[in-house]
Amino acid sequence: MIDPLWVEKLTFLTDKEHQVREVLRETGTLNDSYSPSLEKVHLENAQKLSRMIEEMGFAVLSNAGEKGVHLSWYIIYQSLPWPDFMRESLIQMRLAAAQDDYPLELLPYLDDRISYLEGRGQLYGTQQGHIIEDRKRLDLRRKSLGLLPFSEGPLYPETSLPPKDPVKKQREFEAFLIRVGWRIP
Repeated sequence: MIDPLWVEKLTFLTDKEHQVREVLRETGTLNDSYSPSLEKVHLENAQKLSRMIEEMGFAVLSNAGEKGVHLSWYIIYQSLPWPDFMRESLIQMRLAAAQDDYPLELLPYLDDRISYLEGRGQLYGTQQGHIIEDRKRLDLRRKSLGLLPFSEGPLYPETSLPPKDPVKKQREFEAFLIRVGWRIP
């Protein structure tokens, strides 16, 4: 049975994240670094979702519905400050997808994001500008999860401006990845 609390609570959390993101966009700083205010809301949202999962189970189609699953996925996808939560969530998504209770097309985005954050190549080509492993089988992997062939993009929406100082942003982001445990110094 689908519980409407998933959508109600997760909409509130994602709206909060969008508000912080909009303030950063308006000040022209959204793309210059991973803002402490955005990091804070991402971690708080992940913690709140984790508590919901403890109480209600993992958000799947049969208990959260399509919208609830997508909202949950978005919070997980943005949970950069909590690597273990993101990794465990991917495992739960795979298990639910094997039971036809999770949208397959969401898996490659989180899988590739984790690969990038860990410093590995991505398997599905969902993360712009990052190395793709075993490119020969890329379209087969994509097709198996319901994605279009890589050549049929556009895969990445052009929605943001480049950072003012890309080298500084990359250096700061790499320090963040080490600080929270995605990478080892």
